[in-house]
Amino acid sequence: MICDIYGHLERGVKNLKVARGEYLDKDTEGMIIKKYCAQRDLLYDNIPFSQYIDEGAEQKVFYNEDDIFVTKLNDAIFYVNWSQYLESLLVHNVLFPETAYELVGFVTINNVLLAVVKQPYIKPTALTILDNVRKAMLSRGFVIKRRNDYIHEEMGLIIEDLHEENVLVREGVLFYIDTVIYLR
Repeated sequence: MICDIYGHLERGVKNLKVARGEYLDKDTEGMIIKKYCAQRDLLYDNIPFSQYIDEGAEQKVFYNEDDIFVTKLNDAIFYVNWSQYLESLLVHNVLFPETAYELVGFVTINNVLLAVVKQPYIKPTALTILDNVRKAMLSRGFVIKRRNDYIHEEMGLIIEDLHEENVLVREGVLFYIDTVIYLR
């Protein structure tokens, strides 16, 4: 579904971008997404609010009783528009398929559009050591931009926010569960 909505959004805004000579803001793209989702029954309303786990700056996380995945509500606060957020999901899924996001729809709460994504539930078995995250990112060709942020010049990617709560360790393996990715 990520590709479907991203493609629709890109086709829908292409003419508007040319006409205005600018990129569309998140609110304008949000209106396009709402209309698209309403026409295809993609407005999601099955959020397990009683299973609230935690939240960060950009999303609220809900546990699902089957121990297989979590549901996340994301307002794309770190992104200029929804296209940039969807690009981030796509790149995350390529780089970190073991924690791939599944976009299940959108919901509006208190007049704020939120993406509803599911992601595999990772129960950590050890604390995350940031030096191990750094080594793993360097082995993938990234260099440290600052603290927990990385850049890959050749691929034109920036990955931010890779701290202890966003990279978990299960049985010695790193799982990237909450990345902020930008295309350069």
